[in-house]
Amino acid sequence: MKVGIVGHAENKFTMVTRSRAMHVMVALLSNPGDVLVSGHCHLGGIDIWAEELADALGMPKIIHVPATHNWSDGYKPRNLLIAHDCDEIHVIVVDKYPSGYSGMTFDSCYHCNTNTHVKSGGCWTAKQVQLLGKPAYWHIIDGGLNE
Repeated sequence: MKVGIVGHAENKFTMVTRSRAMHVMVALLSNPGDVLVSGHCHLGGIDIWAEELADALGMPKIIHVPATHNWSDGYKPRNLLIAHDCDEIHVIVVDKYPSGYSGMTFDSCYHCNTNTHVKSGGCWTAKQVQLLGKPAYWHIIDGGLNE
């Protein structure tokens, strides 16, 4: 099975939510013979942690690095390749921004039309996976009291 894993960049995680996300990824990548499909986000986070975990487990990977750091020539084609190559996708996102977060913020995830998690481009990718008739799963990491 080719398992797509996408989600938030590193700056949206605390030490606690990173640990919780890692537990999810260990469970997702523990099946012998599976292949990781991801997108090598230059901002770190889920994509990179999944790659590192796959390396530690000796798991094969299909990694799509964006050609540029813009939507039309980089992220969109990269995300479509992820959607095409995976058999299922898992989006790992946090439920809220960490305390002191200074990046761009949104009141909801406009890709999912929900406020149960922070907006992620991974959600757009998962929607493309669904359009291809493949399953998509969301793992919303609880930040607790904003540890």
